[in-house]
Amino acid sequence: MNTYVKQGNQWVVKEGISEDSSINDCLLALGYNHNQFYSYTNYNLPYSYDENGDNIFNVCLKVMTEDIICVMTSPGRKSLTDADVQHYMQDFDYSLEYSLYSMESDLDSAIDEHNYTIQFVADTLGIPYSPDDKVLYSSKLKYNFFFEGGYLIGYEIADGLNREAHELKETGGLYNLIESHARNYHGSNDEAIFDEINIQSKAFYNLPSGMQNQFLPEFANADGSYNFKMLLVAKYGGTENEQGLSYEDCKCICHNELKFEGNYEEGLDKVAKYVYREYVLSFDSKGSLLSCEYYHNTSTPKIESSKNDTSKASGSGCMVTLFFMMTGLMSLISLIFVI
Repeated sequence: MNTYVKQGNQWVVKEGISEDSSINDCLLALGYNHNQFYSYTNYNLPYSYDENGDNIFNVCLKVMTEDIICVMTSPGRKSLTDADVQHYMQDFDYSLEYSLYSMESDLDSAIDEHNYTIQFVADTLGIPYSPDDKVLYSSKLKYNFFFEGGYLIGYEIADGLNREAHELKETGGLYNLIESHARNYHGSNDEAIFDEINIQSKAFYNLPSGMQNQFLPEFANADGSYNFKMLLVAKYGGTENEQGLSYEDCKCICHNELKFEGNYEEGLDKVAKYVYREYVLSFDSKGSLLSCEYYHNTSTPKIESSKNDTSKASGSGCMVTLFFMMTGLMSLISLIFVI
C-alpha cells in the first residue's frame, strides 16, 4: 500500500514506509498516535482488490477536524490529485464518521496515555495558546480542555450538557420532556437543570432495551417523562448499567418525591434512609448510596384490616340488637295469651 501525503500543492508517496505496514504503523511513522487520527473508507465506490490497480483504500484525518493527514492507495497507483481525493470523499459526512462519542473516546484515551500536548490540541483546533495555559476553549466545538504540565488532563462541554444529553437533544422529543420536567421543578437554577438533564440522559443511554424497557411504567412521571436513573438504581443496581448514585443527585432528580425516613445506626455506620415511591434508599455519611430496596406500604393493609374489624363489630352489634328485639316480642305474645 502507498501512503500519499500533501507537500505544497502535490500529493507524493511518503518515503520510508513499508508497503506492508498497517494503518497504525503508517500514521505512527507520520507522527500520529492511534488516538490522534481517524480513518474513512468510501464503501459506495467500486473497489478492486488487485494490488496492481489504482484504488484508494482509505483516507486518514486528524481528530476533531476534517483535515486530511494522508491517503492510502494500492501499491500500483502511480499518482494522486486533489480531484481524485475529492471524488473519493464525495460521500464523507463528518458528523457520521466522527461523532461526539468518538471524539470523547479519543480524549479519554489521550488522558490515560498522556499523549495530547497543549500544542497538539491548540494546533488541531486553531486556538491561540501559551505553553503555560491551563485551559483552552474551542468556540467551534464548545469544549473546554484542561492541561497540567503541558498535557491534557480533562475536558468538558462548555454549555453544561454532557455528550449523552447533546446526542439526545438532536432527537428532540425525549430530550424536551426531560428538560421541561427539570425546569418545572428547578426554576431558574440552570446548574440543577443541567445536572438533572445530564443524569437522566446518561441513564437513558445505559437503559437496557431503551424505551421498550419493561419497568418504564413504574418510573413514569405525570408529565410523560421518566426517571430513568431511578429505574437503573432500583432494577439494575450493581450492574454495568448502573454506576451508583449520590444523595445530591438523588435529590436533584426525585424532587419532592424523595421523603426522609430517618437516621439509623447500622454497626459502626450512620445511615440516612429516604423513601422514593415504593423504594427505600440508604445513604452513608458521605452521601453515597448503600442500598435500594423495594418495600410494600404496610399502612394500607392495616387500614383495610381496621375497616374489616369495624365491619365485623358492626355486624355483631346488629345480631345482639335483633336478639333482644325477638326476646321482647316473645314476652309480649306470652303476656297476651295469659290475659
